[in-house]
Formats: sequence, C-alpha cells, structure tokens
Amino acid sequence: MAHGGNFSEFARRYQKKECDIIDFSSSINPLGLPESLNSVYQNSMDDLSRYPDPYAAPLRAKIAESFSCSQKHVVVGNGSMGVLEVAVRVLAPQRAYPPHVLLVEPCFSEYRRLAELQKAHIDTVALSSEDHFKFPLKEIIKSLTAKDVLILGHPNNPTGTSLSREGLCQLLNAAEQENVWVLVDEAFSDWAPDISMASKVSELGRLVVVRSLTKFFALAGIRSGYALGPKSVINEMMKHMGPWTCNRLAQKLSIAALRDHAFQDESRRWLMRERSWFYDALQQLQILQPFQSSANFLLIQSRVSLDGFFDFLGKRGVFVRPCQNFNGLDKSYFRVAVRTRWENKLLLGVLEEWKNLILKMDRPKLASKT
Repeated sequence: MAHGGNFSEFARRYQKKECDIIDFSSSINPLGLPESLNSVYQNSMDDLSRYPDPYAAPLRAKIAESFSCSQKHVVVGNGSMGVLEVAVRVLAPQRAYPPHVLLVEPCFSEYRRLAELQKAHIDTVALSSEDHFKFPLKEIIKSLTAKDVLILGHPNNPTGTSLSREGLCQLLNAAEQENVWVLVDEAFSDWAPDISMASKVSELGRLVVVRSLTKFFALAGIRSGYALGPKSVINEMMKHMGPWTCNRLAQKLSIAALRDHAFQDESRRWLMRERSWFYDALQQLQILQPFQSSANFLLIQSRVSLDGFFDFLGKRGVFVRPCQNFNGLDKSYFRVAVRTRWENKLLLGVLEEWKNLILKMDRPKLASKT
C-alpha cells in the first residue's frame, strides 16, 4: 500500500541523495522543528538508557490540560497510526461479527485496511469532485443507520476538506441517537483548531478523537500520537497497547512542543498566507485544478494526461503524491504539501516546464474539466 514520504525508495529509484529531494508527498511542517525543542533534544542523551514512563503519564497530563479533560480520557502511543489501529480494534471488535463500518471516501487508505482486519462490512459515502469534495452532511447522517463505527478524517486526507464545527456537532449528535461510534482522525487538525472536537470527548459518549504530535511539530521521526475518548474506551485501548508504547525522548519532545504556543501560532499564520498564494499560483497554470483545503496540503486534478509526469518530477528531485490508489480518485489526481515559498516556486517552475513540454508535443488537448 503506497503512502507519501518514502524517501529511501524514491532516492533509490531516481539515484538521488535524500538531502537533494524536495518532499511534497508528506505533509510535515516545513518550518521545521520548533527551536524550543533543540535544548530538550540536546540534553536527552542520558535518557536513552532509561525506560520511559510506561503509560506516558506526564505527556497524558499535558494533553489533558490542553483539552480541559482528565488524563483518564487520554492514551498515548507510537504515532497516530499505532493509536488509530488500536482504536479501530476496540470500537469495531470481531466479536460483534461482522461489525459495520462507514467510510467517507476518498480518504486515508489505512481506514479501510484496519476495518478489513476486523472483518468488517464496509459501506461508503462518496465525495464528489463536482462538489469540490465537500462532505455531504445529510447523506452521511442518513447512512449512519445500522452502523457500528464511522471513521472520519477531519480534515480529510487527501482532499483537505472539512465540516464546520456546527456541522460536525450535528453529525455527532445524530451518531449518538443511532448508537454509532464516531472515530475522528484529526492528524491535520492542528492547522485548523477551530474545527477540532477533541475538547468534547468528556461530553459526548460515543466520540473518539485520534491526533498526531509529529506532522505539525515536524517530529515524524520519533512517532508520537494520542487518542481522547470516554474512559471506558481509553482503558480498553491501554489494555490492548500495553506499556512503553511511547519512548522517553518522544514523551519529552512532545511535552515541550505542546508548551510552545508561539510556534503553533506562527505556523498557522504562515500556512494561511502560503496556502492561499500557492493555490492561486497553481490555478494560474491553467492545466491544473487545485481544491480548497483546511490542511497543509492541496489535492490537484490535472486537465492534461499525467503519463510520464511523476518520472519527470522525480528526475528533478521533486517528490509529489500520486492519488490513484485512493478509492474515488483516478490517475489524473495528485497531492502536494504546502512548503516554503522558494520550494513552492521551484515546484511551480517544474510544473511550468511540464506544461510547455505537453503543449509543444501537442498532446493531449486541455480537457473541459473544471
């Protein structure tokens, strides 16, 4: 199953050093590690010989403080992916055979894989390019009937779309009435905190929120993620995960990152400016249709054939994310992270080069898609 960010495989294929690759395939904060974490990292050598707190109590306490809840509502693990896997196992157990899971696609392909591991019956609600991949709230609510779990990326990957906070509250209330668990993957919600429902887990009985501490804080190499939910679910997840699922260094760096509110504010201001500029610049190429996003990436549909496109970029050390393996998308789609201005300009230059090559070869004509 293909994912973004596989640097080593990309480097081998195009015979590039990793330092010479510009990675638009994985959506890591390009502002880099918060400066406040440098001293924490440098002073952590002695920690490598010591076991971490088995259940990450100090980090759980900091997360609980951030969302005004008890740490009994929090579990920490080896990245959001590891936490998500356990959450699906707990909420859609095979003993409720077959569990019925609802997905809104296209979405992160791991949701389907994890549901299939539980032998789940999977139903879907399809997002439409004609509607700019907006969530069809009424259709999702209607589809909750006779389901056990709704798994929802919010903001959604790869489309970047999201519901308003009011819309999400309406969905959660409907799920409560239908006795459906809602598992919300908020891996990218640090970029859009106003739509997060993490602070509601102690109020809503059937909501579990999974979040990442690695994308927004550029800590992908250490793997740190967490879930918030009802105490009964969190207790069950902790039983499945066992002790020491988050290493000592990851715990210390994660706590320091959560304390750095200046970095968080700076990152969000930067994204608002750069995403808007990047979106407009991509549209001006005319051969591409970017879609509006709440996250730090943009889904793009090409109006010309992408045959040879990814190799064209790869040979120039530019790594973007093909999207044909997402259900509901085809090979005309790809996803790009919003990176720094000079990196975004470099990508635009390569895309302009590709456009000129296509037009020169007179193949194929611009499609009528918008």
